[in-house]
Amino acid sequence: MGSLTASSDEIIFDLPPYIRVYKDGKVERLHSSPYVPPSLDDPATGVSWKDVPISSEVSARIYLPKISENEKEKLPILVYFHGAGFCLESAYKSFFHTYVKHFVAEAKAIAVSVEFRLAPEHLLPAAYEDCWTALQWVASHVGLDNSSLKNAVDKEPWIINHGDFDKLYLWGDSTGANIVHNVLIRAGNENLHGGVKILGAILYYPYFLIRTSSRQSDYMENDYREYWKLAYPSAPGGNDNPMINPVAENAPDLAGYGCSRLLVSMVADEARDITLLYIEALKKSGWKGELDVADFEGDYFESPETEIAKNRIKRLTSFINKE
Repeated sequence: MGSLTASSDEIIFDLPPYIRVYKDGKVERLHSSPYVPPSLDDPATGVSWKDVPISSEVSARIYLPKISENEKEKLPILVYFHGAGFCLESAYKSFFHTYVKHFVAEAKAIAVSVEFRLAPEHLLPAAYEDCWTALQWVASHVGLDNSSLKNAVDKEPWIINHGDFDKLYLWGDSTGANIVHNVLIRAGNENLHGGVKILGAILYYPYFLIRTSSRQSDYMENDYREYWKLAYPSAPGGNDNPMINPVAENAPDLAGYGCSRLLVSMVADEARDITLLYIEALKKSGWKGELDVADFEGDYFESPETEIAKNRIKRLTSFINKE
């Protein structure tokens, strides 16, 4: 369990075995997966990926599945926000990269995995703003062709040549799913570049703070609070801030979600009751979209090479490719 103190002790936040913050502002990330360099032909999956700048503060890893030279069919575009408490990991590190790579191979979709700023060096709402910036950048490619690249150095040919903007999806896990939720709320009120619409979204094991009657969920919620406190210590309303509690009294109406399809997934752990309350609120909101719920066996994060993970990826990608 993490802890915040106001004593003269050098450590002011400690959440072993993940992160430690010192009074002088130094941050130690105690658990981190290794960096994976770009590759234009992964021997295991055939997927290619490269890293591109989006703004001075945001970048992304873009994935392209193996396609034939003569293939003309446009592919779904998947904008991905990684999890890990708003304060750990990276789009460029193996923990999430490996999962996205396998997802892209199975879904035959383009993925844009966003490298957003992490707390506590960059407190929320920085990550929310970065992910919105990345989504707008993706949308800015709509209607472009190869001739546009001559005068647009900030555009990505993989998106222009292979992306289908009628099949734009968001995907996030844990805190990344929380970012998806907040981006969907914003997309319901603000236009994306070129009038692009989000077709659907995957909230995989979403990170919310919702009070429940379950002791197990309360225990999980207590642990979750530490990440929220570290990432957004000045959040108006604290744990009832609408960005973390979608059923709070002052939370935006879920009926305003800016997408028409939604898949919410969960596993049989302490956070399940919280997810069920969110699903109940979404159903009662009057949202007009198509809701799909996936209740998985196993842990929140299974190695992509396991049969459990392979079946899970098939389930998620079937949502992307549903006609």
